[in-house]
Amino acid sequence: MMCAMSKHKHQRLSHPPTGPHAVEDLGEAQNPAWWTVMTLGIIAGAVGTWAVFVLSPLLGIIAAVLTVLTIVVGVVMSKMGLGSYTYGKGDTATDSASIGIK
Repeated sequence: MMCAMSKHKHQRLSHPPTGPHAVEDLGEAQNPAWWTVMTLGIIAGAVGTWAVFVLSPLLGIIAAVLTVLTIVVGVVMSKMGLGSYTYGKGDTATDSASIGIK
């Protein structure tokens, strides 16, 4: 299913979507910045949790550095255009059917 979705080319939006279907307009979170930030965030959280369990200040510092790195990487990747809002055909509320009016 993921392969089928990744074949679609979506047009980039110049701004965050608004309106009654704004959440749907964000797409399926299929962008590199989102996946990278989530992966690094999970790793930072796991390292931080392990630091608490073993009472290791060094691992705590590493977790803090990974957290800051996660934020920086997310911002940089978004500025590079790898986390832009996208939409495809039918993703915007432009007619009666798309906003639920029959």
